[in-house]
Amino acid sequence: MTNFIQPSLLRLDVSKGYPATYNCTEFPNNGSNNDDPGSIAKYNLETYIFFPITLPFIMFGLWGNGTVIWLLGVRIKRSTFSTYIVNLSAADFGLLIVESILLIYWSITNLYRDLISVLFNDLFLFTYSVGQFLLTAISIDRCVSVLFPLWYRCHRPTHLSSTVSALLWVLSFLLPAIHFTLFLTHEFTYYFLKHLQFFINGIICLPLLTISTLTLFIKVYFKSQPYQRGKRLVAILLTLFFFLIFSFPLNVFSCMKVLNQHLPSHIMRYGYFCACLNSSVNPLIYFLVGRQRGDNTRRSMESILKKIFVEEGESREELET
Repeated sequence: MTNFIQPSLLRLDVSKGYPATYNCTEFPNNGSNNDDPGSIAKYNLETYIFFPITLPFIMFGLWGNGTVIWLLGVRIKRSTFSTYIVNLSAADFGLLIVESILLIYWSITNLYRDLISVLFNDLFLFTYSVGQFLLTAISIDRCVSVLFPLWYRCHRPTHLSSTVSALLWVLSFLLPAIHFTLFLTHEFTYYFLKHLQFFINGIICLPLLTISTLTLFIKVYFKSQPYQRGKRLVAILLTLFFFLIFSFPLNVFSCMKVLNQHLPSHIMRYGYFCACLNSSVNPLIYFLVGRQRGDNTRRSMESILKKIFVEEGESREELET
Protein backbone atom coordinates (compact mmCIF):
# COMPACT_ATOMS: atom_id res chain seq x y z
CA MET A 1 0.00 0.00 0.00
CA THR A 2 1.27 3.42 -0.90
CA ASN A 3 2.04 5.73 1.99
CA PHE A 4 1.07 9.38 1.60
CA ILE A 5 3.12 11.81 3.67
CA GLN A 6 2.26 15.47 3.97
CA PRO A 7 5.46 17.53 3.58
CA SER A 8 4.33 20.15 6.10
CA LEU A 9 3.58 17.54 8.79
CA LEU A 10 6.68 15.39 8.65
CA ARG A 11 7.89 14.02 11.97
CA LEU A 12 11.08 15.73 13.02
CA ASP A 13 14.02 13.36 13.28
CA VAL A 14 16.30 14.78 15.96
CA SER A 15 19.35 13.28 14.31
CA LYS A 16 18.65 15.03 11.00
CA GLY A 17 17.08 18.30 12.06
CA TYR A 18 14.96 20.36 9.72
CA PRO A 19 13.98 19.35 6.20
CA ALA A 20 16.02 20.65 3.32
CA THR A 21 13.61 23.47 2.52
CA TYR A 22 13.87 25.19 5.87
CA ASN A 23 14.44 28.94 5.81
CA CYS A 24 13.29 29.00 2.18
CA THR A 25 16.71 27.68 1.18
CA GLU A 26 17.80 24.19 0.20
CA PHE A 27 20.14 23.57 3.10
CA PRO A 28 22.42 20.54 3.10
CA ASN A 29 21.79 17.85 5.69
CA ASN A 30 24.96 18.66 7.61
CA GLY A 31 26.79 15.42 7.43
CA SER A 32 24.19 12.70 6.98
CA ASN A 33 24.97 9.74 4.77
CA ASN A 34 22.54 10.88 2.08
CA ASP A 35 24.17 14.25 1.57
CA ASP A 36 25.32 15.42 -1.80
CA PRO A 37 28.94 16.55 -1.26
CA GLY A 38 28.70 18.82 -4.27
CA SER A 39 25.66 20.72 -2.94
CA ILE A 40 27.24 21.04 0.51
CA ALA A 41 30.47 22.41 -0.93
CA LYS A 42 28.52 24.83 -3.14
CA TYR A 43 26.48 26.15 -0.23
CA ASN A 44 29.58 26.53 1.95
CA LEU A 45 31.28 28.41 -0.89
CA GLU A 46 28.32 30.80 -1.08
CA THR A 47 28.66 31.44 2.66
CA TYR A 48 32.38 32.21 2.34
CA ILE A 49 31.68 34.59 -0.57
CA PHE A 50 28.81 36.50 1.02
CA PHE A 51 30.44 36.81 4.45
CA PRO A 52 33.27 39.25 3.53
CA ILE A 53 30.93 41.18 1.23
CA THR A 54 28.21 41.63 3.85
CA LEU A 55 30.36 42.23 6.93
CA PRO A 56 31.54 45.81 6.08
CA PHE A 57 27.94 46.94 5.52
CA ILE A 58 26.92 45.30 8.79
CA MET A 59 29.66 47.09 10.73
CA PHE A 60 28.77 50.44 9.19
CA GLY A 61 25.07 49.86 9.90
CA LEU A 62 25.71 48.92 13.52
CA TRP A 63 27.69 52.11 14.04
CA GLY A 64 25.11 54.30 12.29
CA ASN A 65 22.00 52.82 13.91
CA GLY A 66 23.70 52.73 17.30
CA THR A 67 24.46 56.42 16.96
CA VAL A 68 20.85 57.21 16.05
CA ILE A 69 19.53 55.20 19.00
CA TRP A 70 21.93 56.90 21.42
CA LEU A 71 21.27 60.44 20.19
CA LEU A 72 17.51 60.33 19.58
CA GLY A 73 16.75 57.94 22.41
CA VAL A 74 18.97 59.37 25.15
CA ARG A 75 20.62 62.72 24.43
CA ILE A 76 17.91 64.54 22.45
CA LYS A 77 14.49 65.26 23.87
CA ARG A 78 12.28 62.79 22.05
CA SER A 79 9.29 63.99 20.03
CA THR A 80 6.19 62.02 19.08
CA PHE A 81 7.56 61.22 15.64
CA SER A 82 11.17 60.52 16.62
CA THR A 83 9.88 57.56 18.66
CA TYR A 84 9.23 55.77 15.37
CA ILE A 85 12.77 56.49 14.17
CA VAL A 86 14.32 55.17 17.40
CA ASN A 87 12.31 51.95 17.15
CA LEU A 88 13.17 51.57 13.46
CA SER A 89 16.87 51.99 14.22
CA ALA A 90 16.56 49.45 17.04
CA ALA A 91 14.98 46.94 14.64
CA ASP A 92 17.72 47.54 12.05
CA PHE A 93 20.40 47.27 14.75
CA GLY A 94 18.97 43.94 15.92
CA LEU A 95 18.72 42.59 12.37
CA LEU A 96 22.36 43.41 11.68
CA ILE A 97 23.55 41.79 14.92
CA VAL A 98 21.60 38.60 14.20
CA GLU A 99 22.85 38.43 10.61
CA SER A 100 26.46 38.93 11.69
CA ILE A 101 26.15 36.12 14.26
CA LEU A 102 24.63 33.80 11.65
CA LEU A 103 27.34 34.53 9.09
CA ILE A 104 30.13 33.94 11.61
CA TYR A 105 28.47 30.76 12.92
CA TRP A 106 27.87 29.33 9.45
CA SER A 107 31.41 30.14 8.35
CA ILE A 108 32.89 28.33 11.34
CA THR A 109 30.58 25.31 11.70
CA ASN A 110 28.93 24.87 8.26
CA LEU A 111 25.75 23.95 10.14
CA TYR A 112 22.57 25.53 8.81
CA ARG A 113 19.72 23.62 10.47
CA ASP A 114 20.73 23.04 14.07
CA LEU A 115 19.22 24.70 17.14
CA ILE A 116 21.38 27.84 16.99
CA SER A 117 20.67 28.42 13.29
CA VAL A 118 16.94 28.00 13.80
CA LEU A 119 16.95 30.37 16.79
CA PHE A 120 18.80 33.17 15.03
CA ASN A 121 16.86 32.70 11.80
CA ASP A 122 13.67 33.28 13.78
CA LEU A 123 15.23 36.33 15.44
CA PHE A 124 16.18 37.63 11.99
CA LEU A 125 12.59 37.20 10.80
CA PHE A 126 11.37 38.96 13.95
CA THR A 127 13.53 42.06 13.49
CA TYR A 128 12.94 42.05 9.73
CA SER A 129 9.16 42.07 10.24
CA VAL A 130 9.34 44.79 12.90
CA GLY A 131 11.24 47.05 10.51
CA GLN A 132 8.66 46.55 7.77
CA PHE A 133 5.68 47.23 10.02
CA LEU A 134 7.34 50.29 11.55
CA LEU A 135 8.06 51.73 8.10
CA THR A 136 4.43 51.11 7.19
CA ALA A 137 3.29 52.96 10.31
CA ILE A 138 5.72 55.83 9.56
CA SER A 139 4.47 56.15 5.99
CA ILE A 140 0.82 56.21 7.11
CA ASP A 141 1.64 58.77 9.82
CA ARG A 142 3.31 61.07 7.27
CA CYS A 143 0.43 60.69 4.81
CA VAL A 144 -2.11 61.67 7.45
CA SER A 145 0.00 64.66 8.50
CA VAL A 146 0.22 65.85 4.89
CA LEU A 147 -3.36 65.16 3.78
CA PHE A 148 -5.13 66.15 7.02
CA PRO A 149 -2.76 68.58 8.78
CA LEU A 150 -5.37 70.26 10.96
CA TRP A 151 -6.78 67.00 12.30
CA TYR A 152 -3.25 65.64 12.79
CA ARG A 153 -2.16 68.57 14.97
CA CYS A 154 -5.37 68.84 16.99
CA HIS A 155 -6.61 65.28 17.45
CA ARG A 156 -3.59 62.99 17.18
CA PRO A 157 -3.14 61.13 20.51
CA THR A 158 0.02 62.11 22.34
CA HIS A 159 1.31 58.58 22.96
CA LEU A 160 0.13 57.08 19.67
CA SER A 161 3.64 56.45 18.30
CA SER A 162 4.79 54.69 21.49
CA THR A 163 1.66 52.54 21.61
CA VAL A 164 1.83 51.59 17.94
CA SER A 165 5.55 50.77 18.17
CA ALA A 166 5.08 48.52 21.19
CA LEU A 167 2.15 46.76 19.52
CA LEU A 168 4.14 46.13 16.35
CA TRP A 169 7.04 44.63 18.32
CA VAL A 170 4.65 42.22 20.05
CA LEU A 171 2.77 41.22 16.89
CA SER A 172 5.98 40.65 14.94
CA PHE A 173 7.27 38.37 17.71
CA LEU A 174 4.30 35.98 17.66
CA LEU A 175 4.90 33.82 14.58
CA PRO A 176 8.69 33.43 15.04
CA ALA A 177 8.12 32.55 18.70
CA ILE A 178 5.48 29.95 17.80
CA HIS A 179 7.75 28.55 15.11
CA PHE A 180 10.70 28.13 17.48
CA THR A 181 8.54 26.70 20.25
CA LEU A 182 7.14 24.04 17.91
CA PHE A 183 10.66 23.26 16.77
CA LEU A 184 11.70 22.63 20.38
CA THR A 185 8.83 20.19 20.90
CA HIS A 186 10.24 17.93 18.15
CA GLU A 187 6.70 17.05 17.15
CA PHE A 188 6.27 18.71 13.76
CA THR A 189 8.50 20.80 11.59
CA TYR A 190 6.07 23.66 10.88
CA TYR A 191 8.65 25.33 8.64
CA PHE A 192 5.74 26.72 6.59
CA LEU A 193 5.21 29.28 9.40
CA LYS A 194 8.28 31.12 8.13
CA HIS A 195 6.80 31.29 4.65
CA LEU A 196 3.55 32.49 6.20
CA GLN A 197 5.31 35.38 7.95
CA PHE A 198 6.90 36.55 4.70
CA PHE A 199 3.53 36.24 2.97
CA ILE A 200 1.79 38.31 5.67
CA ASN A 201 4.50 40.96 5.44
CA GLY A 202 3.98 41.23 1.71
CA ILE A 203 0.19 41.29 1.79
CA ILE A 204 -0.04 43.94 4.52
CA CYS A 205 3.00 46.13 3.94
CA LEU A 206 3.43 46.31 0.17
CA PRO A 207 0.05 47.92 -0.72
CA LEU A 208 0.21 50.39 2.18
CA LEU A 209 3.84 51.33 1.57
CA THR A 210 3.31 51.74 -2.17
CA ILE A 211 0.23 53.93 -1.79
CA SER A 212 1.82 56.01 0.97
CA THR A 213 5.06 56.51 -0.95
CA LEU A 214 3.26 57.61 -4.11
CA THR A 215 0.98 59.91 -2.12
CA LEU A 216 3.88 61.58 -0.35
CA PHE A 217 5.87 61.90 -3.56
CA ILE A 218 2.98 63.52 -5.44
CA LYS A 219 2.06 65.79 -2.55
CA VAL A 220 5.59 66.93 -1.78
CA TYR A 221 7.18 67.23 -5.22
CA PHE A 222 4.25 68.21 -7.41
CA LYS A 223 1.87 70.14 -5.20
CA SER A 224 4.20 71.80 -2.70
CA GLN A 225 6.41 74.81 -3.19
CA PRO A 226 10.16 74.19 -2.85
CA TYR A 227 10.34 76.05 0.47
CA GLN A 228 7.57 73.83 1.87
CA ARG A 229 9.44 70.59 1.29
CA GLY A 230 10.66 69.67 4.73
CA LYS A 231 13.78 67.60 5.18
CA ARG A 232 11.83 65.19 7.33
CA LEU A 233 9.54 64.24 4.44
CA VAL A 234 12.50 63.96 2.07
CA ALA A 235 14.30 61.62 4.50
CA ILE A 236 11.19 59.47 4.94
CA LEU A 237 10.61 59.30 1.18
CA LEU A 238 14.18 58.15 0.57
CA THR A 239 13.92 55.61 3.37
CA LEU A 240 10.72 54.17 1.88
CA PHE A 241 12.23 54.17 -1.61
CA PHE A 242 15.34 52.26 -0.57
CA PHE A 243 13.22 49.83 1.44
CA LEU A 244 11.09 48.94 -1.58
CA ILE A 245 14.24 48.38 -3.64
CA PHE A 246 16.48 46.52 -1.18
CA SER A 247 14.56 45.04 1.73
CA PHE A 248 11.16 44.05 0.38
CA PRO A 249 12.42 41.64 -2.35
CA LEU A 250 13.25 39.10 0.38
CA ASN A 251 9.49 38.59 0.82
CA VAL A 252 9.13 38.04 -2.92
CA PHE A 253 12.03 35.58 -3.05
CA SER A 254 10.54 33.61 -0.16
CA CYS A 255 7.19 33.30 -1.93
CA MET A 256 9.00 32.29 -5.13
CA LYS A 257 10.84 29.62 -3.18
CA VAL A 258 7.53 28.14 -2.02
CA LEU A 259 6.26 27.96 -5.60
CA ASN A 260 9.56 26.71 -7.05
CA GLN A 261 11.60 24.49 -4.75
CA HIS A 262 14.43 24.34 -7.30
CA LEU A 263 15.07 28.08 -7.15
CA PRO A 264 18.84 28.65 -6.76
CA SER A 265 19.89 29.14 -3.15
CA HIS A 266 21.96 32.23 -3.99
CA ILE A 267 18.71 34.09 -4.71
CA MET A 268 17.83 33.94 -1.02
CA ARG A 269 21.40 34.90 -0.12
CA TYR A 270 21.00 37.97 -2.30
CA GLY A 271 17.72 38.79 -0.53
CA TYR A 272 19.34 38.61 2.90
CA PHE A 273 22.26 40.73 1.70
CA CYS A 274 19.91 43.42 0.40
CA ALA A 275 17.98 43.39 3.69
CA CYS A 276 21.24 44.05 5.56
CA LEU A 277 22.13 46.78 3.08
CA ASN A 278 18.78 48.47 3.64
CA SER A 279 19.19 48.35 7.43
CA SER A 280 22.60 50.00 7.08
CA VAL A 281 21.67 52.84 4.73
CA ASN A 282 19.07 54.70 6.82
CA PRO A 283 21.52 56.63 9.07
CA LEU A 284 23.42 57.70 5.94
CA ILE A 285 20.16 59.03 4.47
CA TYR A 286 19.49 61.09 7.61
CA PHE A 287 22.99 62.58 7.48
CA LEU A 288 22.95 63.44 3.77
CA VAL A 289 19.48 64.98 3.90
CA GLY A 290 20.11 66.92 7.11
CA ARG A 291 23.41 68.54 6.24
CA GLN A 292 23.33 72.10 4.93
CA ARG A 293 24.21 72.69 1.31
CA GLY A 294 27.13 75.03 0.83
CA ASP A 295 27.93 74.99 4.55
CA ASN A 296 31.67 74.57 5.08
CA THR A 297 31.29 73.82 8.77
CA ARG A 298 30.91 70.20 9.80
CA ARG A 299 27.62 69.66 11.59
CA SER A 300 27.43 66.90 14.14
CA MET A 301 25.04 64.00 13.76
CA GLU A 302 23.25 65.14 16.90
CA SER A 303 22.38 68.54 15.45
CA ILE A 304 21.27 66.95 12.18
CA LEU A 305 18.92 64.47 13.85
CA LYS A 306 17.58 67.16 16.14
CA LYS A 307 16.92 69.45 13.20
CA ILE A 308 15.12 66.82 11.11
CA PHE A 309 13.09 64.83 13.62
CA VAL A 310 12.48 67.29 16.47
CA GLU A 311 12.87 70.97 15.68
CA GLU A 312 11.62 70.99 12.09
CA GLY A 313 8.28 69.43 12.90
CA GLU A 314 7.66 71.73 15.84
CA SER A 315 8.73 74.92 14.00
CA ARG A 316 6.64 74.08 10.92
CA GLU A 317 3.57 73.37 13.02
CA GLU A 318 3.96 76.68 14.88
CA LEU A 319 4.52 78.59 11.63
CA GLU A 320 1.53 77.07 9.83
CA THR A 321 -0.69 77.52 12.90
